[in-house]
Amino acid sequence: MIYRIKKILSFFIFLTVFSAGVYAIEPTWEVNLGSVFDNREGDANMNHAKTFFFVTLAPEVGLKFTDKDRIAGGAVWTQPLENGIKNGKIIPTLYYRHESDTWKFSMGMFPRTQLREPLPGFMWCDSLAYFQRNIRGALVQYNHRKGFFDAYIDWRGMQSETTREAFNIVFHGEWRPKNNLFLIGSHAMMNHLARRVNSPENEKVVDNFVVNPFVGLDFSHKTPLDSLIVKAGGVVSLERNRADNIGWRTPAGLWLDIVAEWKFLGIKNSLYAGGKLFPEYGLLGTELYQGEPFYMSSFYNRTDIYARILKNKYMNLEAQLNFNFAKNNFIFYQRIILDIHVGNITGSSRHVGQ
Repeated sequence: MIYRIKKILSFFIFLTVFSAGVYAIEPTWEVNLGSVFDNREGDANMNHAKTFFFVTLAPEVGLKFTDKDRIAGGAVWTQPLENGIKNGKIIPTLYYRHESDTWKFSMGMFPRTQLREPLPGFMWCDSLAYFQRNIRGALVQYNHRKGFFDAYIDWRGMQSETTREAFNIVFHGEWRPKNNLFLIGSHAMMNHLARRVNSPENEKVVDNFVVNPFVGLDFSHKTPLDSLIVKAGGVVSLERNRADNIGWRTPAGLWLDIVAEWKFLGIKNSLYAGGKLFPEYGLLGTELYQGEPFYMSSFYNRTDIYARILKNKYMNLEAQLNFNFAKNNFIFYQRIILDIHVGNITGSSRHVGQ
C-alpha cells in the first residue's frame, strides 16, 4: 500500500516539476493530515455504539495553467490506529478546478472540503464524512456578497454484478437580501439507487428526494457572542421503491437549527419532529440514505458542545460532546478532531468530520 502511494506521488511530482520547468506553469501542492477519535456509547438500535480512531493523509500536487484553472491529483489514505496497515484504505484524487470571483467548477474526484458549508444531518452523516472524503462527479458553485449556492453530483456506485448503480444530486443555497440579518435558503437532494447487473427480480430501482426550504436570522453582530444564527424550515421527503406496491411515501416535518459561538467555545442544536424521513433504512441503509440513521425516528434532537483547542491558518484541533436523542433512543459521542492543511492551494472550506 505504501509502495502504491509512493508511485502515485512520484509520478505527479515529476509531472509538476517537468511542466513547470518547460512551460513555466505554476505548480500547486497541498498536504492534509487529519485524525479522528470518536467514541460512541448508548443505545444501539439506530446507530452502532462503537469507537472510530484513525488517521488520514491526503497529499495532492497539480499544475495551475491559467489564473483561474488548474489540474491536480493525489490520494487519500485512511488508516485505523492499529499494528499494521491491512485495514487501511486508499482512494484516488484526480480533478480539474476552475475558480473565479463569482463561479467555481470542479470535475473528477475532488475534496469534499471544496463545498461552502457542510450539509445538515438529514442529508449527510458523521461516519460518511470520515471515509468519503472525495466527491466523485462534478461541482458548480456561485458566490456573491449576499449569498451562494453549491450544486453537485456524486457518483457513489458503478453498476456491476455486485454493486448497485448509485448517485445523488445535491443543491444548497443561501441568500441574505438585507443587512445580513435575514436569510433564506434551501437544501435539496435526489438519491438514486438502481439495480445490479443480472439482479434478482425483487431488486428494483429506488428513488428518494429530500427538500428543505428554510428562513433564518443572523444575530452575530447584535449580541456579545461572536456568532448566533437561527434557521428554521420544513423537511419533505418523497420516496418510492419500485419493488413494492406502496407507491410514493411522503414523510415531512419541521427542522430548527441554532448555532452560537463565543471565542473558542460553541454550541449547536438541531431539532427535527415529524414523519420518519428514512422509512427503509433497515433494508437499504447507506446504499440509499446519506443522512444520520436517527431520522428513522419521528423525533430527533442533537446537541453539540465543542471547543477549538488549537486553531490557526494551518490547523484546527477540536473537542466535541455530541448528545443524540431520538424516540426511545439515546447515544453519546465524545470526539476529538484534528485537521492540518499546508500548501499553496486556497479557497477550500474546512469542515472535516462534521
